[in-house]
Amino acid sequence: MPLHHGHIMENLTPGSVVDGVSVAAGNDWHGSELDIGLDGKDASDFRWVYHHREHTFILQSTKTLDRESVAVYDLKAVLPGCLVGEVGVRINVLDANDNMPRFINTKDWIEVTEWTLVGSELARVSATDADAGRNGRIAYYASPKCPHVHIVPQTGQVMLVSSFGGVTNLTVRIYAKDNGDVALISAPPVTLHLDVRVPAIRKVRKPRAVPEEMFYSVTVSEDLKVGDVIFTVPDQRFEKKLFEVISEADSPVQIERDSGRLYLAHTLKSPAEVTIKIQNLRGQSWDKVTGDSGNNTVPTCSQR
Repeated sequence: MPLHHGHIMENLTPGSVVDGVSVAAGNDWHGSELDIGLDGKDASDFRWVYHHREHTFILQSTKTLDRESVAVYDLKAVLPGCLVGEVGVRINVLDANDNMPRFINTKDWIEVTEWTLVGSELARVSATDADAGRNGRIAYYASPKCPHVHIVPQTGQVMLVSSFGGVTNLTVRIYAKDNGDVALISAPPVTLHLDVRVPAIRKVRKPRAVPEEMFYSVTVSEDLKVGDVIFTVPDQRFEKKLFEVISEADSPVQIERDSGRLYLAHTLKSPAEVTIKIQNLRGQSWDKVTGDSGNNTVPTCSQR
């Protein structure tokens, strides 16, 4: 049994033609009414129509289709007036950007202390989008921007980038935006309240030793292109620092060791998790630690 493959965009008006599906009529067919139906789940969403000029049968929709309800139709029909009597038809419903991102399982109130370390992850937001491909790819951001926190666009991490000193509370509004040609933005946003507490022993606390290293965990999306800047590590804690990717030799990313800008090094088939180490140079020169002389010769990708 021949199998025909076709496609049609969701949300079109009833009567829209399925592209890629046509069956030639037999030589003895004179264009009278064809009283047949389609077999298969949701087959009533389509009908055969005789095209007089082309002397073929084509498929039309009988309703407005929704890809999120049915993405693929597998149907069968017997066409007595065609050169090939029995045919199979597989119809893919193409995605339109008709769903906005929606936040899930998010906190709206977080208690932190004034001593929270710069570079700490305070929270992580997550949203879903029912659309497919680039229409369902989400980026996160705060509006208006907050000088104390940075929202990592790809992961939704809420990172502390400036000390809370003197701040008692903050309100940060976080949005999720998809990557459609006409981007859709989450409504409502996540309104995150940060309650900054001052520990009771504040007046007698002793200076704490500054650690030599800090680490970030970053999820890299498979939708990015080679050379894309994934993000810049938002660390403001060490006066002088060195950035390094902790991974196997075939790491999918490269990092500028003095700036913290992270680039995609090669194409991914699935999301990858990478770890970044930030080393405190404690007044040492960058060249002395890395063993380089002259200008920074670390190979990096160019931003596209």
